[in-house]
Amino acid sequence: MPMKLEKSDQRLLLWAALIFLPLIAALAILSSGESDSGIPSTYSSQGSGAKAAFLLLQELGYSVERWESPPTDLPEDVSHTVLVLANPLRPPSLEERTALETYLVHGGRILLTGPAAHIYVFQAEIVPEFVPEPIAKTLQPQLATSLTRGGAIEISPAGYWKQSSTEVLTHYADQHRPVVVSLKVAKGQVIWWAASTPLSNSGISKAGNLDLLLNSLGARENHILWDEYFHESQRPLISYWRESPIMFALVQAGLVVVSLLLTYSRRNGPIYPADETPRLSPLEFVETLGGLYRRTHATRVALEVPYARFRMRATRQLGMKADVPTADLARALRNRLGYKDDNLQDLLQRIEDALSDPGLRENMVLELVQQLNFHYHQLQLISFEK
Repeated sequence: MPMKLEKSDQRLLLWAALIFLPLIAALAILSSGESDSGIPSTYSSQGSGAKAAFLLLQELGYSVERWESPPTDLPEDVSHTVLVLANPLRPPSLEERTALETYLVHGGRILLTGPAAHIYVFQAEIVPEFVPEPIAKTLQPQLATSLTRGGAIEISPAGYWKQSSTEVLTHYADQHRPVVVSLKVAKGQVIWWAASTPLSNSGISKAGNLDLLLNSLGARENHILWDEYFHESQRPLISYWRESPIMFALVQAGLVVVSLLLTYSRRNGPIYPADETPRLSPLEFVETLGGLYRRTHATRVALEVPYARFRMRATRQLGMKADVPTADLARALRNRLGYKDDNLQDLLQRIEDALSDPGLRENMVLELVQQLNFHYHQLQLISFEK
């Protein structure tokens, strides 16, 4: 017959369900697979994502990090810094665009991809391709430059730079339409690709694409800031939760559940009698027993008890009779157990003589018991106690 839950148990289960079910649903949403949005985010492991390139740079020893702050927070010393803007989504504010221009003037480098480059860099002149071809094209170098050392690349152009001028160097072109260019801006440099295909998860393994990425980033000593600020919509949901009050709300909800369980267990758990502390501690017992011996003048008993205990343990271990003579017992301990301390036989004989002495004093008993206890532990007779 099934057991019927009490009302208090039902209330507890109801509260737990109301708190934990939303948590489970939230975790399910957070752990759901991401769809391929076409954005080269370093968080995305889909074909168009850039997670493989980001992790590969780390494995190759490059100083690379995700940059999730606005351009206004870029470092002042940018002489060896590369900012990667891979198909940025969100249009920059005037202040952010000015910060990018200042970054270039101070000597920074920007690797910028996609047809919206003119929104981020004043000098960019892009003609967008409204219907990009889905299949990547294989393009040969136009010039022998530091960016074309890897040979041909595969790219799906989403736009083209306007016809090259003396200020713009064309590295790759599609039927004379520039798709990879570089230009100087004051002390800085802008490198533009017509698409992010060469650094995407699906394209980085193609011939020449990885070389283009590494050559565009420059020396290994450069500090690479891979922008995710303009990819904000592509960040994992869990990253928003960590930065929002939702996480604190979840922690508080967990504390509420723990409090409910603790209060329920204290009110409805089994009742056990409280442990009673012994009236006398072991040390008090020893002192009481010693006082009893002293009042009854039982000095001989204080020596007789530990001596009898020693003989019992020793003869039991040796398999000898309990009334074996002292000399034979000491000899057996030396020969059969390998106990080489010659003082043991003398001590046993002294104890035998003391037990027959009517004028036995307490200090003598204490000395003999201490010596006997030393041999007792040396022989490890304590291990035979039950």
